[in-house]
Amino acid sequence: MKRETMRGRLTTGRRSSAALRWAGLAALAVAAALAGPAPGQLLRKGDYGAGLTVSVYQFDDTRSRAFEPVTTLKQTVSSPQEEIDLITRTYGVEEMKSRHVRSIGLREGESFTDSPTFNERPLVITITPEEVTKEEVKFNLVARYAEETLLEARNVRVGNYETVMLRGARGDFGVREFMGPNGVERIPEKRALLITVTPSVIQVSGLQNKPSEISRPTDQFGSKVGLGASDIFVMPTVVNRVAPKFVAGSQPKGTITLEGVVTPEGRATNVRVLDTPDPAFNAKAIDAFRQYRFNPATLNGRPTYATFRETIVFSKPGPL
Repeated sequence: MKRETMRGRLTTGRRSSAALRWAGLAALAVAAALAGPAPGQLLRKGDYGAGLTVSVYQFDDTRSRAFEPVTTLKQTVSSPQEEIDLITRTYGVEEMKSRHVRSIGLREGESFTDSPTFNERPLVITITPEEVTKEEVKFNLVARYAEETLLEARNVRVGNYETVMLRGARGDFGVREFMGPNGVERIPEKRALLITVTPSVIQVSGLQNKPSEISRPTDQFGSKVGLGASDIFVMPTVVNRVAPKFVAGSQPKGTITLEGVVTPEGRATNVRVLDTPDPAFNAKAIDAFRQYRFNPATLNGRPTYATFRETIVFSKPGPL
């Protein structure tokens, strides 16, 4: 794909309070950032980090209206479905479907690579906030699938609490759903890639969902394994998720965060709850997490034990 230097952000509306939580599990960090530094403390370049929410979608580019490779949305909304509705209505994007959402807290110049599995192959997404100021973030993002670069965006600027939309190329990562004899069935389909990025600028000390918190290498007992300068660690990726099953009418609200150890065989063990809306729901959530299947983490190319943190969203949170 032709590399382009992306144009600066457009003037957009400010983000709603409800959106702060969806745009990252870093909501508490945002609140801390809004409180500002202590009296007499002057923040310098490098003191700011970015809580980035990266949302991955597929869409039918053959039926959609043409739109720019980089577009700053006129507003930031509070859920993937609301974002789909906004983009479909405003830009004529057809058959848009949410595929993956990740919130990550990064320092300036720090890269993070995510690799959700679509159609048995990873979509490898690397994002790097090259510059972070109090007002905006400049970042690079590259997405590859099946050895092809589907999206490469350089020097993209987006304001604090704004959302930028990045259009990618077509690939075989898409899916089509239909009703079969055994319920909803899914088959692979060629679709175009679309990614949105929403940053929240906060002090580095308040970053949440840092890469080391989402996953780190361990031994079989869950004890931390130190990494040398030349070691290469790749976090595990979820191949199959299982939703918690609750009695009708007892669906919890909010989110629950769990952490477990993923074995070299791709199974979750030692699962524990880190945050919950109600302890009564913990057992069901733990049981579901234990049924997850993973592509295991690797350390220097070999499968290894590693922690993995997951937040299950039961309902859209209310305003802060």
